[in-house]
Order: sequence, then C-alpha cells, then structure tokens
Amino acid sequence: MESASIEADIHTDTPETAGGLEAAAAAVARAAQTVKTMVSAGGCAWHEAQTHASLVPFLIEESAEFVDAIERELPADDVRSELGDVLYQVLFHAAIAERDGEGYDLAEVAEQLNQKLIARHPHVFGDRGYMSVEELHAEWERLKEDAAGEARGSRGALDGIPAGMPTLARSAKVVERLKRAGLVNPGAGEGTHEDPLAAAIGPDEQHLAEVGVGDGLLALVMRANSAGVDPDRALRLAVERLSARVMHGED
Repeated sequence: MESASIEADIHTDTPETAGGLEAAAAAVARAAQTVKTMVSAGGCAWHEAQTHASLVPFLIEESAEFVDAIERELPADDVRSELGDVLYQVLFHAAIAERDGEGYDLAEVAEQLNQKLIARHPHVFGDRGYMSVEELHAEWERLKEDAAGEARGSRGALDGIPAGMPTLARSAKVVERLKRAGLVNPGAGEGTHEDPLAAAIGPDEQHLAEVGVGDGLLALVMRANSAGVDPDRALRLAVERLSARVMHGED
C-alpha cells in the first residue's frame, strides 16, 4: 500500500475521535512548554542542572509507581496521575535534548515513533491483512531486521535484550524469547531437574498459578537467605548458563 493511502486511512477519524486527539495534542503541547521553560536558563535551577543520566532513577521510580497503581487497582484518578508522571519524564528528556542541541526534540521523538509503529504494523496500516499473535511474533523480528538493515534470519533470539533490566524481568524476557524461537519448552521444566509448579498451571488456573509461582519464588528467596546466597546473582548466573547452553551448545 502506498504511503499516501496509509496516511489517508490513518486520518479517517470520527469527529469525536479527531476532537479528542486535538485536545490531547494541545494539552501535551502545554505541558511540554511548561517543562521546556523549567529546564531553560533562568527557569528552575534544579531542572536546569539535570541530565539524561541524572534522571534515570526518577524514570525508574515513576514507572514503578505507575505499575504499582495498576497492580493495586487504584482509582482511575490515581492511575491517571501516575501516568502523567511518566509522561513528565518523557517531556523532561526531550526538553533536555532540545536545550543541549542533541539533534532532536519532542516533535521528532513523536514523529519517529509514529513512523516506527506504522512500519512495524503492516497488518494494520498496510496490505498484509489479519495476522495471528504467533505470526506477529515472527513478523516483528523480521521487521526489526529490516529496520536495522540486517539480513533476514541474522538476528539472534536474545539480541536486543537490555543487560540493565531487573534480573527477574530479564530472565522472563530471555525465556520468552527462547520459547518463541522454539529453543526451550518452559512447560517441560527446561533447565531444571523437576518443576513442581508446572502441574498447577493450566488454561483455567491463571490466578492459582500466579499465587503458586509467587509463593515458590518467595520460598526460594528465603532458602537463599538461609544459605547466605544472593538470589539476584544466583538468577543472573542461571540465566547466563541457560543462554549459553541453548544458544551455543555449552555445558
């Protein structure tokens, strides 16, 4: 499908939708200008002193608070407030980039994101038609290879996973990537001698499984504490062993 027709499809909003988007754009623009004023010379001394690096702890904290609001099922007003704090971090980083002449601003961040979303969803904005979740997983990897100018099939199953992710989140990401690539079968207890929790996991037992897994993880943390073992380090090393064994055939 030609880009012009894609743009036409994207902009066929109802009056109500268009009005909502215009209001959102105006509100974001006002917030962006407020942040830009604070980071500029003569604005707020604290904001002016911040850098991308100095803001990392705040980005992590605000993201965690948003997640907490969701998981605790707080009222919508509280969730909205926490989401606003996450948006503030995006606006803050974009304002710093513009102020320090890094070559981009908020508009370019948003435009690049929009182009990426359209390019990586040809089943929505192109002529690929409906695709199942399984097909989308495979398509996603191919599209990322194309975007990076890489040969099809050259991207490894674990490429692009940030090393700085929290250990448990990173281990879950590694296992999911290996599962998608058909390299492990988590249901078979890959990488463990036995999997006592597997029996509790079924299509109609998601909540029970979550409770069981949570209790099992906590029991392992207690066991690690009793043995004088750092559970975070133990998990990091276990993930590295699994990755090496599966990806490189190492013992």
